[in-house]
Amino acid sequence: MRNSERIAQLLGEEEQASDHSLQAHSLKRALSASVPRTLTPYEWEQWYAQYGVPDSHKRHTEAKVSWWQRLLGRKPGTSAH
Repeated sequence: MRNSERIAQLLGEEEQASDHSLQAHSLKRALSASVPRTLTPYEWEQWYAQYGVPDSHKRHTEAKVSWWQRLLGRKPGTSAH
């Protein structure tokens, strides 16, 4: 028993001890509705099949202007001729 636990017991404090273990963190992450950060390619396939592809993982088709196009004042899809 830790000193802090002994003091709490002597003072009659009934505070719930928080669990900071790796197991507690992984359980909390697994039960949350958030998108995982790291999975293997196979796990991503399974996750997408079960939950769908989140918007943050979809490719946006809008054309982006590169730095050199901005420098030359060109828009994407236009030619230099």
